[in-house]
Amino acid sequence: MRRLAFYIILTADGMYADPDGGLDHYDPAEDEHRFANQLLADAGAAVMGRKMYDVMSYWDELDVDDPATPDVEREFALAWRATPKHVVSRGQPALRANATVLEGDVVEAVRALKAGDGPDIQLGCGADLFATLAEAGLIDDIRVLVIPRALGQGKALFGSLHGPLRLRLTGTRLFDAGTVLMEYVPE
Repeated sequence: MRRLAFYIILTADGMYADPDGGLDHYDPAEDEHRFANQLLADAGAAVMGRKMYDVMSYWDELDVDDPATPDVEREFALAWRATPKHVVSRGQPALRANATVLEGDVVEAVRALKAGDGPDIQLGCGADLFATLAEAGLIDDIRVLVIPRALGQGKALFGSLHGPLRLRLTGTRLFDAGTVLMEYVPE
């Protein structure tokens, strides 16, 4: 069975986006970017919420042949483009290369993706889809990179949960810029 691995960047006050959904509060340091690059390179697929998928269009549009493009960004863009993406959406989003809409009940569709053998499936989404999949017991690994900033208000990752989500800490890592990675598994 494949594992569903969630990775997200949060502010110190638990926000993954500002009130308008923006992510301008975060500019990754190289070691943080390389960590994310490796997670994506190791993935066999990605399940993306539609809004997060839209944000990631940057990586489909990045000119990887431009000598001014940093190597770390080129590496991520190439891994992103190579990874099959399954987009969760209530409508018909504009899809780019290597992406399909995940049809039907999202819990059952993700359960079916996990049922096969193969590498991890990366999950990229906001609070609602995270809560749906976490409460269904489908998320196996949760990696949270906490940045040393507080927004005061915004989109809280855990704001859509209907009850407590019990987690067990399995690892930590301190990055050069003062960000802290916390790795959890559900209890």
